[in-house]
Amino acid sequence: MDMARPAWLRPALMGLAVAAVVVALVTFEVIRTAPVRGAVRCYHELLAAANRPGGPDLDAARRLCSRRYLATHPLAPAAAGGLVGVPRNLHKNFQAWRQGPHVWLCPTNRVGPVYQFLYEEGRWRFDGPVGLLRPGGRVEPWEESAWGNGP
Repeated sequence: MDMARPAWLRPALMGLAVAAVVVALVTFEVIRTAPVRGAVRCYHELLAAANRPGGPDLDAARRLCSRRYLATHPLAPAAAGGLVGVPRNLHKNFQAWRQGPHVWLCPTNRVGPVYQFLYEEGRWRFDGPVGLLRPGGRVEPWEESAWGNGP
């Protein structure tokens, strides 16, 4: 006895297969980009704490910085606003990328300072400057950069 398959079965199975592939790709992308998104979120929170009306919220900023950074850089309000050593804004064409277990972020447009973020105590934290992004995407380590003696 020959049983005919319904005409809708093949398109339905193809649709389910395509949907499964799309869900898998989106899930992969969400997992792959989570560290960079976490570091950028930390940076936005740090900017918000540094640029609050009435002066920076030093306690909120401390919670967003790594232990190493806090041990080597006392947080202090900058004369022009914000915090000493922390840029005041993020350019719309900023760059952020994975660098080993850390995330590096250049808050300017293609060329400028590069800051490191590390995963510490269950969240991404600001760890300070690591270099200078030069034309062509080359990062010049802090010690060799035009910024002087380093952090």
